[in-house]
Amino acid sequence: MQLNVPYRFAIAMFREDGAEVGTVLAKRDWEPVADWTRFYYQRRGALPLAESGSASILPLWERTLGEPYCRGYCVQIEQPDRQPVTSDFPNTHFRDFASSAASVYVEQKKLRAGEYYTYMVLAHPAQPGGAAAGGLSVIDASPSLPAHDGSLEAFLAKATPSGVIDRADMPVFVRNQVLEDASALTHQHQGTEVGGILIGKLWRDEAVGEIFAEITAQITAEHTMGTNVKLTFTADTWAAADAALRLRNRGEIPLGFVHSHPVREWCSGKACTLEAQKTCHLAKDFFSEDDEAVMRAAFPRAYSVAIVANDTAFAELTFSMFGNREGLTKPRGFYFMEGDTSGT
Repeated sequence: MQLNVPYRFAIAMFREDGAEVGTVLAKRDWEPVADWTRFYYQRRGALPLAESGSASILPLWERTLGEPYCRGYCVQIEQPDRQPVTSDFPNTHFRDFASSAASVYVEQKKLRAGEYYTYMVLAHPAQPGGAAAGGLSVIDASPSLPAHDGSLEAFLAKATPSGVIDRADMPVFVRNQVLEDASALTHQHQGTEVGGILIGKLWRDEAVGEIFAEITAQITAEHTMGTNVKLTFTADTWAAADAALRLRNRGEIPLGFVHSHPVREWCSGKACTLEAQKTCHLAKDFFSEDDEAVMRAAFPRAYSVAIVANDTAFAELTFSMFGNREGLTKPRGFYFMEGDTSGT
């Protein structure tokens, strides 16, 4: 799929009294939201599994002010001889960038630390010349989705939900053995981050119009460098995982990664009380910038997921899952299951 960004997006920052602080060019990675849109419509049968049409990032003009002010943006995917499919996204997708810009303005003394601010999103046509002039055109050579025919109902009959299940998310089924293996690895290396590569299959149930994933195993990540706050995958890690996957020879593909968060170690270092640990945001559904970087670099597909084993001092090991929701990495629910449905 070719990704086109024919507009330059910018953030205009304002103080609480309406005074403008400044305007900065918004630099974003558009591929996650474009890939999510493509996969969303593939799940519903509106795009073929081998879809390769071009996608464009276009502004949604503010209804009252009009150009160049935006109320959001949309991803539009062209289809031969058919109407394009589109997904709309709000200006809140620029919130993290606005926060980073505000920090720079604080350093420059243009904003006070903690001062309230607002922002608006603007868009202007990119000048001819592509990326050098602010526009962008990317060729995505991703292959067709390797989905097998299967029955969602059969999987659900053997599954137990974990976390909050959002109907907009692709269903993900995790064999119980995967979590048991991750748990054993975490306890074996308590206090140090460890992990593995999640492998499995994509299934497609044409009767209900859905694609779903089954995580069948985790390949322990070898040749990693782990500390109590970070797990680094090396080139040897990926080579060993690829060799193990080929050796299994079961038609599985990489679906994501699993790693531990030694929260008890983090809290111990800060001398946090047990009661404080129970309400700490690090204890559950925490995904760091380093985790995001691994996800984006190694598992960028819209169906990719990550599992975090939360090792705390106040409870048994828990598991959190994260995935691409509307182009952003978010906590999500999943199903764990016993046995093998074999897609039927």
